[in-house]
Amino acid sequence: MRKKWILVMALALVLVGASFSWAETLDTVKKNGYITIAVAAGSPPFSFVDAQTTKDTGFDVEYAKEVANHLGVKPKILMVEWAGILPGLLAGKYDMIIGSMAITESRQKQANFSKSYYVSGAQLIVKKDNTEITSLDDCKNKKIGVTVGTTYEEKALQVPGVKVVTYKTEVDQLMDLVNGNIDAIITDKYIGAYTIKESNLPLKLAGGLIYEEILGIPVRKQDPKLLEELNKAVETITNDGTFDRLATKWFGI
Repeated sequence: MRKKWILVMALALVLVGASFSWAETLDTVKKNGYITIAVAAGSPPFSFVDAQTTKDTGFDVEYAKEVANHLGVKPKILMVEWAGILPGLLAGKYDMIIGSMAITESRQKQANFSKSYYVSGAQLIVKKDNTEITSLDDCKNKKIGVTVGTTYEEKALQVPGVKVVTYKTEVDQLMDLVNGNIDAIITDKYIGAYTIKESNLPLKLAGGLIYEEILGIPVRKQDPKLLEELNKAVETITNDGTFDRLATKWFGI
């Protein structure tokens, strides 16, 4: 009985210690003078490596810097592949994700999300000469490209007879579409418009938005203090014109 009691007490102390450690993330960030923020790798105009400067850039990268500035610390930005970006947060590899992540019920079970920092939507993109596909209903028995682990993948799988082809980045699927290996892709409207314009690709946006997405910034559920300060930062960035400046720069709208 004594051994069992000692084991129970030891486990309790470990759990309390772990909870205390997680709860102090904001304090640790303040003490260290920097915050580690993950962004999605290879996802222009949101986050990508500038070919000329070899530096991380994009809307989400600049937004991350603004958040860090409001927290009074320096940003340490990590480019992370989308499929592993949320598991990495939960494992403690970074403090938050600023990766244009849609707020969904399943994701909210794993992490806490900030207030929405902008609204976007799912968009079909096809080759410029394609006149068959103008909506998701036209994608029956077609090949649709999506980034693995996104809400777009879930939506594409609902189409009867569809063959969903998954990619690690939007750039890869756009090039496969140009080469005729797939019939269409579902991606963020801003990603599609930006890439088509910047790369002069023979592609076009097909129809209206499939659905709107509310985008938020996830942090671990054990970080309520960090979430509180993050929400203050989001509110300030929205109200002081910073968001409008960044949106105009990167999205053109």
